[in-house]
Amino acid sequence: MRGVSLFLGFFFFFLFSYCTIRNEEGALNQQSIVGTWHWKESRGGITGNEIINPENTGVTIKLVFGTNKKVTVFTDNIETGTYDYTIQLGKSIFDSEPQPILSFNAMNYVIEKINDTEMRIHDNFVDGYVLNYTK
Repeated sequence: MRGVSLFLGFFFFFLFSYCTIRNEEGALNQQSIVGTWHWKESRGGITGNEIINPENTGVTIKLVFGTNKKVTVFTDNIETGTYDYTIQLGKSIFDSEPQPILSFNAMNYVIEKINDTEMRIHDNFVDGYVLNYTK
Protein backbone atom coordinates (compact mmCIF):
# COMPACT_ATOMS: atom_id res chain seq x y z
CA MET A 1 0.00 0.00 0.00
CA ARG A 2 2.90 2.36 0.78
CA GLY A 3 4.29 1.80 -2.74
CA VAL A 4 0.92 2.63 -4.28
CA SER A 5 0.63 5.86 -2.29
CA LEU A 6 4.20 6.83 -3.14
CA PHE A 7 3.68 6.11 -6.80
CA LEU A 8 0.38 8.01 -6.99
CA GLY A 9 2.05 11.00 -5.35
CA PHE A 10 4.85 10.94 -7.94
CA PHE A 11 2.46 10.28 -10.79
CA PHE A 12 0.13 13.19 -10.08
CA PHE A 13 3.14 15.42 -9.52
CA PHE A 14 4.42 14.48 -12.99
CA LEU A 15 1.07 14.74 -14.71
CA PHE A 16 0.84 18.49 -14.27
CA SER A 17 2.58 19.39 -17.56
CA TYR A 18 3.62 17.93 -20.90
CA CYS A 19 5.99 18.56 -23.90
CA THR A 20 6.16 19.27 -27.64
CA ILE A 21 6.91 16.66 -30.23
CA ARG A 22 9.21 16.86 -33.25
CA ASN A 23 9.46 14.55 -36.20
CA GLU A 24 12.72 13.67 -37.96
CA GLU A 25 12.80 17.01 -39.83
CA GLY A 26 12.47 19.01 -36.61
CA ALA A 27 8.92 20.17 -37.32
CA LEU A 28 6.29 19.75 -34.64
CA ASN A 29 4.19 16.61 -35.06
CA GLN A 30 1.49 17.02 -32.49
CA GLN A 31 -0.58 14.13 -33.87
CA SER A 32 2.03 11.64 -32.61
CA ILE A 33 0.65 11.88 -29.10
CA VAL A 34 -2.99 11.17 -30.02
CA GLY A 35 -4.11 7.76 -28.80
CA THR A 36 -4.02 5.54 -25.73
CA TRP A 37 -0.75 5.19 -23.77
CA HIS A 38 -0.08 2.60 -21.05
CA TRP A 39 2.47 3.33 -18.33
CA LYS A 40 5.29 0.76 -18.29
CA GLU A 41 7.80 2.21 -15.83
CA SER A 42 9.42 5.30 -14.35
CA ARG A 43 13.13 5.57 -13.58
CA GLY A 44 14.99 8.20 -11.59
CA GLY A 45 14.43 9.83 -8.22
CA ILE A 46 17.00 11.31 -5.87
CA THR A 47 19.51 8.51 -6.46
CA GLY A 48 18.61 8.16 -10.12
CA ASN A 49 18.26 4.41 -9.62
CA GLU A 50 14.66 4.02 -8.48
CA ILE A 51 12.41 1.97 -10.77
CA ILE A 52 8.65 2.22 -10.35
CA ASN A 53 6.30 0.10 -12.48
CA PRO A 54 2.86 -1.53 -12.35
CA GLU A 55 4.40 -4.78 -11.09
CA ASN A 56 5.99 -3.26 -7.98
CA THR A 57 3.23 -0.72 -7.23
CA GLY A 58 0.14 -2.70 -8.18
CA VAL A 59 -1.10 0.39 -10.05
CA THR A 60 -1.90 0.67 -13.76
CA ILE A 61 -2.09 4.02 -15.53
CA LYS A 62 -3.50 4.84 -18.93
CA LEU A 63 -3.39 8.23 -20.68
CA VAL A 64 -5.83 8.86 -23.54
CA PHE A 65 -4.84 11.87 -25.65
CA GLY A 66 -7.52 13.19 -27.97
CA THR A 67 -7.42 15.39 -31.04
CA ASN A 68 -9.48 17.88 -28.99
CA LYS A 69 -6.38 18.76 -26.89
CA LYS A 70 -7.76 16.85 -23.88
CA VAL A 71 -6.08 13.99 -22.03
CA THR A 72 -8.03 11.61 -19.82
CA VAL A 73 -6.13 9.78 -17.08
CA PHE A 74 -7.20 6.34 -15.86
CA THR A 75 -5.74 4.78 -12.72
CA ASP A 76 -6.55 1.08 -12.31
CA ASN A 77 -9.15 1.51 -15.10
CA ILE A 78 -10.97 4.26 -13.17
CA GLU A 79 -11.09 7.73 -14.72
CA THR A 80 -9.16 10.04 -12.38
CA GLY A 81 -9.14 13.24 -14.42
CA THR A 82 -9.48 15.00 -17.75
CA TYR A 83 -7.14 17.89 -18.54
CA ASP A 84 -6.30 20.25 -21.36
CA TYR A 85 -2.86 19.57 -22.82
CA THR A 86 -0.44 21.60 -24.91
CA ILE A 87 2.66 20.69 -26.85
CA GLN A 88 5.13 23.46 -27.63
CA LEU A 89 8.80 24.28 -27.64
CA GLY A 90 10.01 25.35 -24.22
CA LYS A 91 12.86 25.50 -21.77
CA SER A 92 14.29 22.33 -20.27
CA ILE A 93 16.64 21.91 -17.33
CA PHE A 94 18.56 19.38 -19.43
CA ASP A 95 19.61 21.59 -22.35
CA SER A 96 19.87 25.26 -23.34
CA GLU A 97 18.14 24.54 -26.66
CA PRO A 98 14.34 24.72 -26.95
CA GLN A 99 12.85 21.30 -26.30
CA PRO A 100 9.41 19.83 -26.99
CA ILE A 101 7.37 20.28 -23.80
CA LEU A 102 4.12 18.51 -23.00
CA SER A 103 2.00 20.29 -20.39
CA PHE A 104 -1.12 19.10 -18.57
CA ASN A 105 -2.51 19.06 -15.04
CA ALA A 106 -0.02 21.81 -13.99
CA MET A 107 3.07 19.75 -14.98
CA ASN A 108 5.63 20.08 -17.76
CA TYR A 109 7.37 17.12 -19.37
CA VAL A 110 10.24 17.12 -21.83
CA ILE A 111 9.47 14.69 -24.63
CA GLU A 112 12.56 12.59 -25.21
CA LYS A 113 11.02 10.13 -27.64
CA ILE A 114 7.68 9.51 -29.26
CA ASN A 115 6.67 7.28 -32.13
CA ASP A 116 3.80 4.98 -33.05
CA THR A 117 4.46 2.60 -30.13
CA GLU A 118 6.62 4.31 -27.48
CA MET A 119 6.65 7.57 -25.53
CA ARG A 120 9.44 8.58 -23.12
CA ILE A 121 9.08 11.84 -21.17
CA HIS A 122 11.14 13.55 -18.45
CA ASP A 123 9.42 15.46 -15.68
CA ASN A 124 11.89 18.39 -16.02
CA PHE A 125 13.25 18.18 -12.45
CA VAL A 126 16.85 17.56 -11.40
CA ASP A 127 15.94 14.55 -9.26
CA GLY A 128 12.91 13.63 -11.33
CA TYR A 129 11.85 10.63 -13.33
CA VAL A 130 11.77 9.42 -16.90
CA LEU A 131 8.30 7.99 -17.59
CA ASN A 132 7.91 5.29 -20.24
CA TYR A 133 4.61 4.56 -21.99
CA THR A 134 3.57 2.24 -24.82
CA LYS A 135 0.58 2.30 -27.17
